[in-house]
Amino acid sequence: MQQLSSSVEGTIRLEDTAPTNGPGLLPAENSWQPKRVESVLTLGKGRAARAMLVKATDQAGDQHLCVEKIFCPGLLTRFIYRCAFQAPFGYQNSDDAILACFYRRRVADALVRVFVPETRVARPLYARWDAESAAYVLGSELIRGRGIRPGSVNSRTLRDLLPWTATSREDHSPEEIDELLDLMSRLESLLRESGLVGSGWQVSKAAVVSTANLLRTDDGYVVVDLESGIPAMLVSHYIAAGIRLRTLPLFDDVDPQTLQTFIDRNRFRILGTLGEDQFKQLEADVQRLAHHSSAWKLAEIAVLRQGLPFVSGRFHAIYRKRCLNIWHRQEVTDSKTTERFRNSSRLFTRLTYWCGCVPGPLGRFTQRYIGNAGYRKRTHDLISDSGVRSAAAANFCERKTKEFVAEKRVAEDRTFGGPGLQFQCNWLMSKLLPASAHRWFSDSVHRRNQMTRLFLLVVSNRFQREFGKLQIHSAIRDWEQSGRLKTGEHEALRQACESQELDEYARCFGMHLSIKLAAPLLIPLKVGGFAAFAATGSLLYLLPVIVSPVLRTLITLIRMLGKSGKGTAYGEALFVGTLPVLGNLAFPIQMYSSHPRLSTFLIRDAAARLSLLFPIYGGRDSRLEIAAIKLADIPVELLDIGTAVTRRIRGWFWKNDNAAVSTTMPFPTASRWDGIADEQLELLRETEAKKRSLSAKIDDATPSQVVRRAA
Repeated sequence: MQQLSSSVEGTIRLEDTAPTNGPGLLPAENSWQPKRVESVLTLGKGRAARAMLVKATDQAGDQHLCVEKIFCPGLLTRFIYRCAFQAPFGYQNSDDAILACFYRRRVADALVRVFVPETRVARPLYARWDAESAAYVLGSELIRGRGIRPGSVNSRTLRDLLPWTATSREDHSPEEIDELLDLMSRLESLLRESGLVGSGWQVSKAAVVSTANLLRTDDGYVVVDLESGIPAMLVSHYIAAGIRLRTLPLFDDVDPQTLQTFIDRNRFRILGTLGEDQFKQLEADVQRLAHHSSAWKLAEIAVLRQGLPFVSGRFHAIYRKRCLNIWHRQEVTDSKTTERFRNSSRLFTRLTYWCGCVPGPLGRFTQRYIGNAGYRKRTHDLISDSGVRSAAAANFCERKTKEFVAEKRVAEDRTFGGPGLQFQCNWLMSKLLPASAHRWFSDSVHRRNQMTRLFLLVVSNRFQREFGKLQIHSAIRDWEQSGRLKTGEHEALRQACESQELDEYARCFGMHLSIKLAAPLLIPLKVGGFAAFAATGSLLYLLPVIVSPVLRTLITLIRMLGKSGKGTAYGEALFVGTLPVLGNLAFPIQMYSSHPRLSTFLIRDAAARLSLLFPIYGGRDSRLEIAAIKLADIPVELLDIGTAVTRRIRGWFWKNDNAAVSTTMPFPTASRWDGIADEQLELLRETEAKKRSLSAKIDDATPSQVVRRAA
């Protein structure tokens, strides 16, 4: 199942932007036509778009679940696109670009079903303009699938490199990643050979994150993302293809002549698989794809593709039309101004155009002020009328508060009475601090709970144990919901968590993780310390970096000194806990000798989480994440070897003695804090239950509610 990140409740109403094909819908041939769309929850967010699960109502009043891809790219993606093509992001602003997406998916799906029948492409349903997001949207079928399942642990990775200890390769079962990469190679070859050259980048093995574009279902793999976020600039054969097609750099480009030749050459095979009706639909889609792709690309300056297009009168007409459409849709110009501009051949002499070239809020303000009479009037009223100022300030506060809540910077029920000091402080923190640090300072309840948990992790053995187990159960749930655990594995891991002899290690693991509760305070100190060290060279500024290792070491030492029995070992945890970043693995490594299965899982989970921190190349189900999980086999193997060597030596120092009585340091007894511990544990369980309920929203849907094909 796709990872579910957050819940977004609300309703998106379709605006009338294309009256030829229904409310809010672009005129895509044979597309499904919903009349109302309600957002359910966010499925994920990439560099160029966010995927939203929506409930769409058709003309007959029937409701269906489908997925909308809303093209609202971040600043870096927009910057790269503008540098490459000297134009705003195509899929967000161009109706031709989004319609090219629609037909490209249909063409690719038809060809894939013929030449790579074990997979297919998620079918597009409709394309529309979303006024609330100020972006175009591509609606497609909902695919119930999962990402890559990591291979089984190979505890002989290093030993297999030695000829005298290597085992037969036949003993190792093939991994899903190898099967997927082979499939991706065939898909890429098909797309490039058929003329869908730019789309090959989305399934290319050279793109580290492209493995996340395919989901595995009971019937095979499905390509769920065929739209690029950045140009294909990092692979040599795509650069060569761009030179050949005279369209540098490639961005989902199509070679119409090659595509038509490919279909003509394989006509009988395609006709035999698809049938006459679908073949006619394919031919029509190819023509529309070529038309909209050409119209989209010709309307961009793109000097690497078009040279100096300004000398062409045809380019002037196409470019002016696109600019006016974008301005009118985004209310940069009013209807009267737009009509006046349409009746004139001038564009580059207009002040409205050049104001739009100024980056940031200043450019957007001056462009609207000059081109939109209604905006000018609202600006004058804002200056002269205190009532208008108050209403505008209230609307601004309300809009920003919703953003703060969505980013989990403030409490869900937080409101501001107006643009007072509290709101100004929160707005400033949203610009300067990460979300966790902002939440710490802005939400007194959240801050009190975090401090209470830190206190309980010092004084309450019961809370220490339960907190550690909750963290382990949360990791198991994440892997289970994403389909990464085989049948029965999650139950075996849960049973290992309930083992009584694991209590001490789970307790210490929870205490080490508790240091993260102070991360909102430590991270700014670490960043500031690195900056100060770079400026002055004084090592004193790096002291915040060693706070976490020092605290972990103290926790381990206290537990060692507090145990008078000989049944628990702490040596490995004491050493590993001194390491930055990796120190959180201290007790997963320590517990390997007694609970190898659970220890291995926690080490692999930590490796996966670390890979997500890498910008651009990191991400869920990326090759980098799978490689990080596979690299975790090396420490597991070293633990296996070390455990075998030191088991006898460890037995000399820590002998199991059932008669031994284990005592702890004279902290206040846990019973004094049971009430507070129960309260905090209940809050943690409620948070965990909310996370589980997100996936249940999809699982509860019946198959009849899922749109599988266009009407």
